[in-house]
Amino acid sequence: MPANPASLCFIDSNLWLYAMLPQQDQQKEVRAKQLITDNRGQIVISTQVVNEITNNLLRKGNFTEHAIRMTIRSLYHDLQIMPMSQTIQERASELREKLSLSHYDGLILAAALLSGVTILYSEDMHNGLIVEGQLTIVNPFASQ
Repeated sequence: MPANPASLCFIDSNLWLYAMLPQQDQQKEVRAKQLITDNRGQIVISTQVVNEITNNLLRKGNFTEHAIRMTIRSLYHDLQIMPMSQTIQERASELREKLSLSHYDGLILAAALLSGVTILYSEDMHNGLIVEGQLTIVNPFASQ
């Protein structure tokens, strides 16, 4: 991992799922895979993202438990994982109050902020929003 958090990015679970599951939208699948490849070695996710990925791979992808374990090992080996903490949960509450976020989006945003990244890639949040002068939310599928 690079020592400088500013060179790191946080990638939300929806983008991982576009890359890992067969998609009807080939453009999103290709874009998600390219984003992950381009940022290899610089990606942060949270335990929440790991949980969302594995839950969806089980439900929608019909992955076996063995495949789930292999996926978990790969994520923990290749990425920086932010564990859930009291600090993240309290910060998420503050962000929800300030920005009117959903519970889970608040947790994602708090984990990204506390990890020190400067970019959060997500399809689900407000594209271009700059949070606390530190973090920019980028929807990689938005028109450029």
